[in-house]
Formats: sequence, C-alpha cells, structure tokens
Amino acid sequence: MASLPFSALSLFFSLCVLLVSPTHSLTCTSQKFTGNKSYSNCTDLPNLNSYLHYTYNSTNSSLSVAFIASPAKPGGWIGWGINPNGTGMAGAQVILALKSSKGAPEVKTYNLVSYSDIREEKLSFDVWDLSAETNATSGEFTIFASVKVPEKTESVNHIWQVGAAVNKGKPGKHEFAAENKDAKATLKLAAAAQETGKTAATTTTPASGSSNTTATGGGKSGSFRIKEMNVGFCFAVFVLLASFIDLPTLTSYLHFTYDAANSTLSVAFFASPSKSDGWISWAINPKVAAMGGAQAMVAFKDTTGVMTAKTYNISTSMPYSVVQSKLAFDVWDTRAEEESGVMRIFAKIKVPPELAATGTLHQVWQVGSSVDAAKGELTIHEMGASNLNSKGTLDLNGGKIVSSGGLDSRTKRKNIHGVLNAVSWGLLFPFGIVVARYLRTFPSADPAWFYLHVFCQVSAYAIGVAGWATGIKLGSESKGIQYSLHRNIGIALFSLATVQIFALFLRPKKDHKYRLYWNIYHHGVGYVILILGILNVFKGLDILQPGDKWRTIYIIAIAVLGGVAALLELITWIVVLRRKSSKSTKPYDGYGGQSRA
Repeated sequence: MASLPFSALSLFFSLCVLLVSPTHSLTCTSQKFTGNKSYSNCTDLPNLNSYLHYTYNSTNSSLSVAFIASPAKPGGWIGWGINPNGTGMAGAQVILALKSSKGAPEVKTYNLVSYSDIREEKLSFDVWDLSAETNATSGEFTIFASVKVPEKTESVNHIWQVGAAVNKGKPGKHEFAAENKDAKATLKLAAAAQETGKTAATTTTPASGSSNTTATGGGKSGSFRIKEMNVGFCFAVFVLLASFIDLPTLTSYLHFTYDAANSTLSVAFFASPSKSDGWISWAINPKVAAMGGAQAMVAFKDTTGVMTAKTYNISTSMPYSVVQSKLAFDVWDTRAEEESGVMRIFAKIKVPPELAATGTLHQVWQVGSSVDAAKGELTIHEMGASNLNSKGTLDLNGGKIVSSGGLDSRTKRKNIHGVLNAVSWGLLFPFGIVVARYLRTFPSADPAWFYLHVFCQVSAYAIGVAGWATGIKLGSESKGIQYSLHRNIGIALFSLATVQIFALFLRPKKDHKYRLYWNIYHHGVGYVILILGILNVFKGLDILQPGDKWRTIYIIAIAVLGGVAALLELITWIVVLRRKSSKSTKPYDGYGGQSRA
C-alpha cells in the first residue's frame, strides 16, 4: 500500500509527458519540424514562451529562421522582424503569421516606415521561402523564412511579439505586460557547422544585460560570427490605433482609439520637450479647452534617466498649482518612452459618462524644458503663441481636432503648403495638359494654345517649387514622424517637372528627325506628373485632415476638369474623323498638324 502514492504520481507524470506536443517542449532542442526541416542553432527566447531556430550560411550571407510562439489568444498573431537601421519600431521590416479568413495560416510582411506610416508591402531586403504552419494541439504558430543579411555581421538585436486578435486581416494590438515589454534581446549567432550532427552554441542576451545560454548539441562550435545587425520591431506603437492627429502646435501628434462600448480611450501622445531634460504632457479638461482644471499625464526622465509617466491635477484658478495626484477619472496602462529626442506617453482612460455622451473631449498638450525629477516638480513652460494655443476639442468618433486658439505659424505653413501644391500639381498642371492636348486640334487656336500651355506649366512649376520647399521645411521640423510616400512622390514630382521645364529649351523644330522622340518623352513625362500630382494631393489631404468639405471641393474641381477633358476628347475625335472622311491632302500628325509641344 505504501507504493500506491508513488505509482499514482508516476502515472500522472507519464500522462503529462504524453500530452506534451513535440513542438511545445520545455526547450527548443526537442522541437521537430514537418518536411524534414532542420536548423543548426536554436534558442529558448526569454519571454512569451517563444523559440528561434536558425542557420546562417556564410557563403551567401543568408539567414534561415523558424520562429515559434503561441498567439496571446486563439485567432491572434505572432511576429518577428528586422530593423536594418535601429533597434526600435521605426524602420523595422516585419514578418507576421496569422490565420486568413479561410482559417489557413498565412505570412505577411510589413514595412514600419515610421510610427504613423505602417505599410503591408515587400521588405527592404530579400526574403524568400516564406511560410507558416500551426499546431492544432498546442496552438503554436511557426514562421519559416530565409533572409539576406549584410556580410560579416556578428550579432543581432531582435524583438519578438504576440497578439490576441486579427481585425480585417490586420494584427491588433498586443498586451503591455512585463513579458511583452521585455521581448527583446541580443542574439549572438555562430555559423552552424556544415557537417551533420554538429551544431553551434547560441547565446541570447536580454536587453537588460543578463544572459541566457543554451547549448544546442555536441560537436565543435563554429568560429564565424555575424557582424552586428539590428533585428526586430516594437509593437508598442504598432497597435493599429484607429485615428491619428497631427496636432496644430508644438510639433505634437496624437494616436487614439475610442471604444464606445465601454467608454475607453487608448492614446499615444508624441512630442519633443523644449530641452532634452524637459517634459511633455497631454491632458483632458472635463469643463473647457484650457489649462485650468485639466487632468494631465506627464512624461519625463527620472533621477536614473529612465522615462516615467505621472498624473497631475491642475487647479482651476490662477496662479495655477500643478499637483501630482490621481486624476478625476480612471487611468491605467500608463507608461512613457523616448527615442531620438521624441517622448511618448501611452495610456488608457475611462471617459466620464457626461463626456462620452457628447462624443467630444477638451484636450490640452504642452512641453517644458526641465523637471525636478526627485520631487516630481515641473518647471513652467514657455508662453509663446504655440504654447498658449496648444488646446482643442477632440472628436472621439471622427478623429478630428478643432483648435480653440488662433493658428500658429507652423499650422499656417502646413495650410500654405497644402494650398500651393493643390493649386500647382493638382489643378494648373492638369489644366495645362488639357489645353495642349485639345486646343491645338483647331487651327484657329494656334499659336494661342501654345503660349497658354507654357504659361500654365511654368506658373504651376513655380508655385509647386514653393509648395515643395515648405514641405521640406515642415518635414525637418517633424521629429520622429515621417510621411515617406507623400515625401517621395513630392520629390519625384519636383524632379520630373524640373526636367520637363528645361527640356523646353531643347525642343527640336517640327520637321526635325528627333521631334517624334521628343514628343514621346514630353507627353509621357507630362502624364506621369499628372497622375502623381493628383495622387499626392489626396495623400496630403489624408495627412492634413482639413475637413471633408475641402476634399469634396477638390474632387469636384478635378471631376469638372476631367469632364471637360472627356467632352473635348469626343469633339477632337469627331473633328479628326471628319477630316479623314473629306480625304484632305494635308498631312495630319494626330493634332491637326499644329503640334508645338
């Protein structure tokens, strides 16, 4: 009878062993893959029950990986990525695995250009053999991929993450528990021995500096080391917040999602302090869009230099007192980060019922130059126009902000930039093309159409250059935020238009043998400018968010111009066909023999 407990205990452990999935063992060394896949190295990652298997081929600088993890919940996602230029999210090249709408696992790649520009697209380096599989028993996902890495690399800073949900084919936000925040490490890769059975030792060093070493097998350790390369991405901001606001003052930005079902507002506020040791703040004022009575969240560096987030209550009467305390409403998941001089505050807020009923909030934001971190006392901020006008009303449902003060100089420059480019690339250039294409069909319009065409295009170019210059200036002032696609299209437009203008001086005469080729070039570049110009106006409207009426006005204007062009196209063809039917002996070059451009 004395052996009964021991026998029962043995049976229990035997059953546990039988229930463990082959790919969900305690260490990576016991994990197996389908299709006879194998890797020279593996490591048990220190967080999120994740594992990384990899083989580095020094002959072609390729890294083959298998990343294993379980989504936070069934129907969630896992991710691993490479950042060629840094250790954070911005610039990361990401590989994610999730279930498609049909339930089958699929792999997607994301280019995290900046905190506001996340694109599902090809990565900046070569990636091949992408695939994913799931384990029905354990619920684990596995990402398989091979990537091209720079030659002579020695170590890898990598970050991994898991999420709980997928919304319309896009990964939802992850949790912000300690293990999510600490899912990053430096991985020292050794070249796997080419002989079967020989594997290299791997070392994973967490970002905090402690190390976890896992030997993956016997044999000789490879001597080749990969030079440092930053690998990974941070999902701290990659949470697909529904709305993004470019705040009108202090070079500040607000990402937010409002869940009306439980009156919860999730926010991420970005700004640069006046000085490196300063502070940033974002607040809700339950009564008015003003500082007095605001309930504020403030981010600054503590006495050890680590970013921290605190809550402050501002008195309703002057002189204002700023007291560190709990706010008038519930706030949780507050934290702060800093990267490249840009501070970020993250928080979740329970919107009071009276404010939730209106669908709007009075918000105030501010930056300061210094703080007494030991006492938590903030120095007073500057009193410039930008500081005094950093307030507004936030539409929780529409993602819009109505400034409560006058426009500061930066907002005015943004508006000027938008107007100049909409008029030049979005209206004048298309109008000049319509003039050249259709009016020269009629002999009576010659040479008036030519001079009108030149006037329109030169004027559009001059106005466009002014708009382009203001855009470059605005971009240099927007630390941590980059509208890469909008910027790149703008640069392309400026370059093509410059070539187009100067090509006017190289235009051959009508009877020159190279005139045909010049026409092909001139018309081709012109139509490329037409398409890119209109596209970039809409990209600019998405960024500036001036209001639906302005988008509607531009759509109507371009639609009217398009309608006129369609009508003139019909009339032109009628004229051409009638000329052909009359069997005129005058040669026709496609434009009524009046080609000048």
